[in-house]
Amino acid sequence: MRIMSSPVDERRKTRKYDILLLGATGYTGSLTAEYIVRHLPTNLKWAIAGRSRSKLETLARKLKDLDPDRLQPEIEVVSFKDRKELDSVVKDSKVCVSVVLYWQVGEVIVKSCVENGTDYVDVAGDIPLLRTFVEKYHDMAVTAGVALIHLCGVFAGPQDLLAWASVRELARKTSRKTREVIMSFVEFELSASGGTISSLMAENTYDPQAIKQARQPWVLSPVEGVQTSPSTNFLGMRRDPVLGLLSGSSFGADENRALVHRTWGLFRGTDQDYGPNFQYNEYNKASSTVAALLSVLKTVFLSSIMKINLLRRIAKVFLPAPGEGPDIEKTRHSPVKFEAVAIADSTDDTEPPRAYASFSYPSGAYHTTALFLAQAAASLLYSRTLAGNFSGGCLTPAFLGDDLLGRLREAGANIHVDLV
Repeated sequence: MRIMSSPVDERRKTRKYDILLLGATGYTGSLTAEYIVRHLPTNLKWAIAGRSRSKLETLARKLKDLDPDRLQPEIEVVSFKDRKELDSVVKDSKVCVSVVLYWQVGEVIVKSCVENGTDYVDVAGDIPLLRTFVEKYHDMAVTAGVALIHLCGVFAGPQDLLAWASVRELARKTSRKTREVIMSFVEFELSASGGTISSLMAENTYDPQAIKQARQPWVLSPVEGVQTSPSTNFLGMRRDPVLGLLSGSSFGADENRALVHRTWGLFRGTDQDYGPNFQYNEYNKASSTVAALLSVLKTVFLSSIMKINLLRRIAKVFLPAPGEGPDIEKTRHSPVKFEAVAIADSTDDTEPPRAYASFSYPSGAYHTTALFLAQAAASLLYSRTLAGNFSGGCLTPAFLGDDLLGRLREAGANIHVDLV
């Protein structure tokens, strides 16, 4: 079913491309391009874009070999330093998927999309940069009716959607608001691409005050939430009756929490309101106390590498460069699984009701990111039904709601939601 506001339909009428994939020749970009070829409609009018014509032509030949009978992507060579060149291709597109080095060129693409009325999806996990996007472009995007969907990959797509789905399930079946969503990484192999490493390294170029603010739970939310309470014991562990033993060692916990809390803040006062006392906490599932402790120590060690200049320089010698990443075929059979529990906001002493939600996908982290990027773009292209009656702004994956959930399920993701 097609649901589209008339202003969006009107501005899209003469546009050449349904989807523009910017940064297509990078590791994540190439995976996303392959996913589009394998799973999106064969009559899709789309373009692969980047700075190197030779790399784009190599990618185009590879994509044609995957499916020679479908409509092939156009090639757009774009210099991100040339605003006229960038604006020209963005203005010719209905939806832009950005998989670039965000700390280098991310902002100029967001600005171009807002000014040219082009909906947008990214996987930018750099909180200081996302804060800049929100502060500079949210109001502009609302006025322009442009949807900017941020962090829509394996971080923090499943986390944001499961939080939204479990909160809604609790509200529907118990008429209760939610006090907390607990997220557990059940199956997840952390192997970073060169682009991810580059972004992590770049975070340390920010002012120390900006980095400190980025760790605050409500840094991206338009309203301040309640003070979050310590959720683990002195060893960084927690036990939940549904999710089991949990370790406070999730590497992307701060970023995912900031995004989920933004969803909460934007939904306040709408029909999607999570409740005034909501908070989100994220963990890795642990098989034992020893395993949980080792997981915490590993995360502390990895975080230390990113913070200490000498260790960063040494690590760069051994880590993937931009454009490189984990073995694609091996990770194609490395499943991911996340579980979440939404706990009702209860004022009495009885055990509060809980809703359970899970997401699993048979392929690894970057394949899951390609799934989310492509299906989010398809949702914006074919349906564009934004939750909470929003028309645009700096939004999150949850704003694509049931339409995105349905597309993910049809694409092979197993998503379960129920009361427990």
